Amino acid sequence: MNKDIASNSLEYHENTKHSEISIMTSPHYLDWNNRPYPFKIYTDLDSISLPSDFPLPSMNAILAINKSAFQYKHQDQDKDKSKHDIDNIIGATKTKSFTLKDLAEILFFSAGITREIKYNDNNIFYMRAASATGALYPIEVYVVCKDIAPNLKAGVYHFSPAQFSLTKIRNGDYTALLASIVSSYDNQVILNSDLTIILTSYAWRNAWKYQDRSYRHWFWDSGVIAANLLAIISSMENNTLAKIHLGFIDDKVNQLLALENDKEATVAIISLNVKPSSSNSNRKVNSITIEKLVDIPSPRTIPLSKKEQKFPLIWKTYDSSKLFTIEEVKEWIKVGIIQIINNPIPSNKTIIKRQYLTNEYQQPQQQSNIQSIGETILKRGSTRKFSRSCITFSNLSSILYNSTREISMDYKKDKESLIDIYLILNDVKGIDSGGYFYNRLDNSLDLIKDKVSREMSAYLCLGQSLFGDASAVLFLMSDLSKTNKILGNRGYRAAQFESGVIAGNIYLLAYAHAIGASGSTFYDDAVTEFFSPHAENKNTMIAVGIGNPDYKSRPGKILPVKFSKEQLLEKTKYITS
Repeated sequence: MNKDIASNSLEYHENTKHSEISIMTSPHYLDWNNRPYPFKIYTDLDSISLPSDFPLPSMNAILAINKSAFQYKHQDQDKDKSKHDIDNIIGATKTKSFTLKDLAEILFFSAGITREIKYNDNNIFYMRAASATGALYPIEVYVVCKDIAPNLKAGVYHFSPAQFSLTKIRNGDYTALLASIVSSYDNQVILNSDLTIILTSYAWRNAWKYQDRSYRHWFWDSGVIAANLLAIISSMENNTLAKIHLGFIDDKVNQLLALENDKEATVAIISLNVKPSSSNSNRKVNSITIEKLVDIPSPRTIPLSKKEQKFPLIWKTYDSSKLFTIEEVKEWIKVGIIQIINNPIPSNKTIIKRQYLTNEYQQPQQQSNIQSIGETILKRGSTRKFSRSCITFSNLSSILYNSTREISMDYKKDKESLIDIYLILNDVKGIDSGGYFYNRLDNSLDLIKDKVSREMSAYLCLGQSLFGDASAVLFLMSDLSKTNKILGNRGYRAAQFESGVIAGNIYLLAYAHAIGASGSTFYDDAVTEFFSPHAENKNTMIAVGIGNPDYKSRPGKILPVKFSKEQLLEKTKYITS
């Protein structure tokens, strides 16, 4: 199934492209009375409250986002530095085990509620730490952990951002089971993990608005959560290593989490591997194995809406990219690591002029104006109006460089990527407006289209004036035909997810530099045509506009709201009545 690339994921992408005609002729409308509820509520399972006295992460945001590359750079440039000196540079401290407070910090700054926004009397939106398409928040977060002190026993849990709590789905240590169905070249990555974060999509919550195209959003919305999560764990004092796994036996992970078929599905798994210390390196693992996994019915939950529509194309595409055996998982990962390389740079004949990035981004620890990662996440939002003023070339350089460094994923080498960035620059100080390609190999911007007006970036983003007002619009693109030949239909997941992580980094870096950002959909073929012949055969994954906001917004807060289960059940009576 995954290797049948003659149809399915590429066919899905083609069938869900936006064009002027498809937008104008779509009969779809939003039934606000049937809008999906933003929280998953288990009716018969008890919740464990998470501590609220976790710290505000204080590491410089750029260091937190780009810690691994920054460490590598210093090790490479100064081989005479001691390990102690390098650890001081990147903020690493002595290893310690995870605590429940650490877990609360990770979950809040990845997927917690940071704002309560009221529209009229009846519409309240609970905005999260990471962005989501349409503020619909289709991604659910699960935790698989060993015993965590204090007061959290090994088990499988669902995270409720509304209650700021964990609901236990299964009791026991499932670490060995995960290691047997989520394979990498080093199974110890998961076996040594105190905890693993699993991101899933509740499909209807986003399909209510975006229909079949919402399958793309599974990966965008989980990717931006992953970007927050990676930055937060980089900033923590327990010297955590993290790895993203997109290769796993889908049905087994879904079974482990007791997800409902054709409603929910696993998107990504992130293992957090604390380097073993003397206190836990010899700890005996009494973990449940795949043979002992009991098939339990999905726990009863409150429906998201009174009526739920099915979208068969989504599930057909998802099913076409499943992996069914551990041998398939290992082969999928092996092929990617062997074959994926950075896309070759096209001929210089398509380049009008080349301009190299500034080098201020190479010394983020010396930039006192950069906010902490905690402050950045609380400040982050989706900018709704740009001021049409310029941003600095230095800020653009930092955003491009630091958003695209090493992302540790199982199917590729850390420095490699499926994503290229193309840009339209409308107003960036010190560089001409035009269409550009970001050349990662030598950190340059290659001008490929000159004399481009603001109206073009607005047009490509579905005619939205917001993206004409932006100082720059970044289009994250991938050669899907090439990717799918290597990774099969699951390669589509990988390209979309990686673009989500990079987009999440762009968001965070923009706000770290005190400017704004907003994501957008687009006219697919028009973007490719605009950047061609340079971008020939490439497809747009996501677009992000950056610039100076035309207003001053208040930062979010730590736990601005926290509901009891009774309050949530009361709020959902309109669905079940």
